[in-house]
Amino acid sequence: MRDSTRTKLLALSQNCLLAVLFAHCLGCHMTAPMHTWKASKVAKAGHVRVAVAPIGGDPAVAQRLQDVMRQVQPQPNPLVAALHPAELEQAGGIRLVSYDNQPNEMATLNAARRAGMDFILQGHVLSDDLDTPPPEPNKKKRFSIFKPKKKVESISVHWVVTDVNSGLKIRDETVAMDRLQAEREFPDLQKQTQAGDGRVLMATARRSWSLVAPMNEPVDATLDLPWFMRGSSQVRKGNGYARQGRWDLAEAEWQEAASLHPWNTAAWTNLSLAAVAKEDFQLARDRLKHANTFLPGDSTFPTLTWIEQRQQEHHLSLNLPEPESGWTLAKPPKTVRPDEVPPSPPRDLKEMPWWTAVPFLPPPGWTWKKWLTQPIVL
Repeated sequence: MRDSTRTKLLALSQNCLLAVLFAHCLGCHMTAPMHTWKASKVAKAGHVRVAVAPIGGDPAVAQRLQDVMRQVQPQPNPLVAALHPAELEQAGGIRLVSYDNQPNEMATLNAARRAGMDFILQGHVLSDDLDTPPPEPNKKKRFSIFKPKKKVESISVHWVVTDVNSGLKIRDETVAMDRLQAEREFPDLQKQTQAGDGRVLMATARRSWSLVAPMNEPVDATLDLPWFMRGSSQVRKGNGYARQGRWDLAEAEWQEAASLHPWNTAAWTNLSLAAVAKEDFQLARDRLKHANTFLPGDSTFPTLTWIEQRQQEHHLSLNLPEPESGWTLAKPPKTVRPDEVPPSPPRDLKEMPWWTAVPFLPPPGWTWKKWLTQPIVL
């Protein structure tokens, strides 16, 4: 009797070990959306004051983008304040647009200095493919086989960030966005705006604000997807809530699964990610310690790296001090203040784009329509 019981216990332990080993080696995962803070590309500690200059380029498209920039301004962050062109003109008492309807950089710089701004965010619309007319309903075509390809709205804007105190251009970047990319990077826009160029402009404005202001942007969190451990069905149910963005319900499911089955490492790993969604990074580290198994190697190291990266971005965005326990992994890179940026040297001919050196070769994006409709400057 004792031998049979011992044999059953040995077989049960071997099955459990194989199940844990199989689940550990299989590596089933799935992703869920989460919003976390991401630091700006221009570092400045404390309160940031940004002057949004008039946008150049096509006047109609520039005005639409200017309105969306005001709409998408990062309001939840108390460390960011912005003045838009009308407010900047009123504060500085200077007209920011010249006679040819183009932004005046010197006037914008003087107005920003009078208003006590830190940075100037100035953009220029390089190209756009917007204002797509909606399709006519119930219109039958004679040749339905040769349907035209659906147009993809797009826009390309070049942004320059200027430090107000020194007057130096400390960063320039081109933001290129189309409708497919906007829907992929910002899925929440599908519920806020209509399809078409509205989503393109909203996504472009978000990308543009990230140059000078910390933003609460969506990221993908990698969840463990167990199959052969006890409580796996409840963990997968919590994963379904997390994919819907309901992290509170997902945390409740994972917490119950971890309480009933403490050996379920997937429940503890996902619980650590739920703590990140609440911006409680110390709780995330404590929960992740329960996910370590007796197998060789640290299977939680990728998750720990991801958690610390989000924590570093969080501290940089909100100007928080370094945690008392310090950083487990590499420290965040040292940021360079705007006054430490050396002035850019004059541009050499060798640094010019390649198409300028080849005669009769049009640059990328060149079309006859744009060439014929370009404004004539006398």
